[in-house]
Amino acid sequence: MVASGGTSGRFGRRGFLGLAAAGALFGAAGCAPCPSSAGSPRPGTGLVPAPSAAAAFVAEGSIAEPGATTPHTIHGLLSKPNFFVAHRGSGDNWPEHTMRAYRQSADAGLKAIEVSVSATSDGVLVCHHDLTTARLTGTALTIATATAASLAQLRNDARPWLGPATPLEPIPLLTEVLDAFAASHVIFLEDKQGTNAERILTLLEKYPDARQHIIWKQPASSAGHAQAAADGYTTWGYVTRADYPRLAELVPLVDMLGVHHTAPEDRILELVDSGKPVIAWEVRRRTEHLRLRELGVRGFICSNIRHVLHQEAPRGEDRFGEGLRGTGDLPWKADGGWEEQPGFAGEAVRLANQERAGYLLGSMAGAVDAPGWELTFELRWPDGLPPAGGSGGAGVAFGQSTDASYRRESGPGAPGYELDVGAGGRITLSRRDPGAAAAVELAAGDSPAPAPGEWLAFVVSVAPRSLTVHRMDGGAPRWSVRSDDSRYGGGWFSLLKNYVAGPAVEFRRVRVRAAAASDRCANVG
Repeated sequence: MVASGGTSGRFGRRGFLGLAAAGALFGAAGCAPCPSSAGSPRPGTGLVPAPSAAAAFVAEGSIAEPGATTPHTIHGLLSKPNFFVAHRGSGDNWPEHTMRAYRQSADAGLKAIEVSVSATSDGVLVCHHDLTTARLTGTALTIATATAASLAQLRNDARPWLGPATPLEPIPLLTEVLDAFAASHVIFLEDKQGTNAERILTLLEKYPDARQHIIWKQPASSAGHAQAAADGYTTWGYVTRADYPRLAELVPLVDMLGVHHTAPEDRILELVDSGKPVIAWEVRRRTEHLRLRELGVRGFICSNIRHVLHQEAPRGEDRFGEGLRGTGDLPWKADGGWEEQPGFAGEAVRLANQERAGYLLGSMAGAVDAPGWELTFELRWPDGLPPAGGSGGAGVAFGQSTDASYRRESGPGAPGYELDVGAGGRITLSRRDPGAAAAVELAAGDSPAPAPGEWLAFVVSVAPRSLTVHRMDGGAPRWSVRSDDSRYGGGWFSLLKNYVAGPAVEFRRVRVRAAAASDRCANVG
């Protein structure tokens, strides 16, 4: 049910897509249809405009109005059908577990934040996910054997994940976080070392309303839950794959249950059927949120709130030159280590994975509201070409209907289109169908082989009844392939490295734009 006129309703997948009925879908209105011809016209992008989608989350109470100052309690959080928690302060948007991340998440309307805590050698409680500081600071200290003074000299460095322009941030003390949020927000607080329950619970006594705001978070099997519950705190216990055989034993030990977003459907349903609130982590993509929601999950510990909650309008061009990763730009393995992220190289982004890789440009999906649109980009191999005659070169996937992770696969993949540019200059346009073991080649043609370091410019034209790919030369189309296929029209696209190991590939000047009116119907005859 879509909320309107100040009335709150519950928004499932149907509810959000119900906005389409009111003409909210991109491409649903504003342009006369092309003259009829053989074949069906391409479906629309299926993307809801960001302001409408963002307002829906506020209307249903999943988050508060951004900037609102009304205090949030556990009771208020759980009184809504669904809610969001900022995972590490939403580490896909701001440096994780920093005061900046916590504040930005709160300002974005999040009613709850997730905080990990460890104790230093001199008994000071600090907020940091890892038990060492190596990943986030570049200095390898074990928190349990380091002093608070030594940690105070370090800075969290999220540049490998968020981009080289990301500022460095200090490691916050738990007292700083509690002073700022213990009376205004819900805090999912985890004793990461598993040995600090007494120290943490003693500190919480200094905050009069702590039991209305603090949720004790640990693995469901942790003994710390019993101690926290005895002190009157709400508990949330999460399970991992190793716990699946003993879920019936673990469910009664905590007030709320946690599960990873990749858990099998039957395990999620088993937890949901317990009747206790189920909260999933770490949600990065809109597709993940919708899947979990439809399974009955109520809470979403989200590391990418700006993207999942539609809080930024899509951009018409990349922001590589700014040194900041765009909201919704995600690697194929977003749950992997930081090495999965493409690097920045001046105004370009660099894919150097040792396997096939894809890089979703979610920040640009839906930037164009038109029945015909174009995707332009440049690519090059700066350090040498991939093997000639290999499994593939590099290019883009486009026309996908969701923000699910995508890379070129030998088996079934997400439906849509792939453009591959080989080391010998061959241009291949293919279609990927649901469940198909291989892509269907739609068109292919030869162009001159590139030299290492040479930038190649391309324009992908998506018309209502055709697809055309141009390799440009001096700003004009020179070599082209074309297909009358119109099966897919999704607005999501990814950059692709289509070979294992081999040299890095770089992309720059990625843009989406509406096609000229004369080009939208050029293929109709």
